[in-house]
Amino acid sequence: MPENEALKKPIISIKGLTKVFTLGREKVVALNGIDLEIYPGEIVCLLGTSGSGKSTLLNMMAGLEKPTKGSIVIFGERLDRMSERKLAMFRQKNMGFVFQSYNLLPNLTAIDNVALPLAFAGMKKKIRNKKARKMLKLVGLGKRMRHKPTQMSGGQQQRVGIARAFVGTPKIVFADEPTGNLDTRTTIEIMEMMVSLSRENRQTLIIVTHDIEIAAYADKIYHIIDGRISSMDDNRSKQIIPGRQSVETAQAEAEAAAEEAADAVRSEESLPEIRKGREESAPDEPVIEPIGPIDIKDGESSAEEIENILEDSDISEIHTEEE
Repeated sequence: MPENEALKKPIISIKGLTKVFTLGREKVVALNGIDLEIYPGEIVCLLGTSGSGKSTLLNMMAGLEKPTKGSIVIFGERLDRMSERKLAMFRQKNMGFVFQSYNLLPNLTAIDNVALPLAFAGMKKKIRNKKARKMLKLVGLGKRMRHKPTQMSGGQQQRVGIARAFVGTPKIVFADEPTGNLDTRTTIEIMEMMVSLSRENRQTLIIVTHDIEIAAYADKIYHIIDGRISSMDDNRSKQIIPGRQSVETAQAEAEAAAEEAADAVRSEESLPEIRKGREESAPDEPVIEPIGPIDIKDGESSAEEIENILEDSDISEIHTEEE
C-alpha cells in the first residue's frame, strides 16, 4: 500500500467500547460507548479530570484491560479477542509506555533499565547496550548511564523512562500523566522531548492528562467526561511545536512587543514638552554671590567683620571647618 494511502487509514479503531467495574453490589461505568479513530503519526491527547475514564481508555488500547463490550482494532488485530500471551507479544512489538511514577527497576542502572525491552525481545547484550547508550545520550543522560534511579532526580528518572519507551522504536507510545510528578520547567523539557522523538520517528503518541497545557502539544484533543468523548478539538493550527511557541502565543507576544515599542516612541516624543513644563513650573532659585577673601581692618575683630558680611547677604547660616 502506498505511504499516502496508509496514512489515511486509522491504526487504532475503537467502536462501542464499554467498561463496567463491579465494586461489591455496585456497578461503576468507566467507559460508556466510546468510538475513536487514531491515525499514523498523530499526537493525540485524552483530556479529562480524575475519574473521567481517560486512563481506563488508554489501558484498553494498550491491552492491559479487557472491555465489557465493544471492539479495539490495532493494525488490523482485535485486541479484545487476543490471549494474554499474544497480547504480551503484540505490546512488545508495537508499543512503548511512559508512566507517571516512572516504573524503573530500582536495582538496575539507567542503561540496564533502558535496555530491558530489548532484552525481552531477544536482542544480544552488546547490541541492546549500544542502543540504550545512544538513546540515553539523546535524552541528555550521557553522564548518568551507570546511575540507579535513587541517584537521580524525578526529571532524570522520567528521561530514562522516555528512553526506555522509545528505544525499540515502537509504532505507538502511550504516556499516562507523564509529567504529573514534575515541576513546570522539567514538564516542558519532557513534553518537547517526547513530541520531538515521536515526530522524528513518525510514531503515534497518545497522552493522557488532566492538564490543558500538556494537551496544547497534541494534534487532536479528545475531551473525556463520565466515560464518554464529549468533544474533539483539532489543535494543529495552534499547537506548541518543540523549540517554538504556539502560533497564538507568538502573535500575542509580538503584539505586546509592538505596543511596548509604540509606548516608548510616544514617551520619547513627549519628553521635550515634559522638560519644558518642568522648566516653566520650577521656582526661581536665589542667586548667591560668592564671598571673596575677608579683609580684616585694624581694630576690628574677625567675628565682627563676618557679622557685617552676613547682614548684607542672603546667607542665613555659615559653618566653619571645625563644625
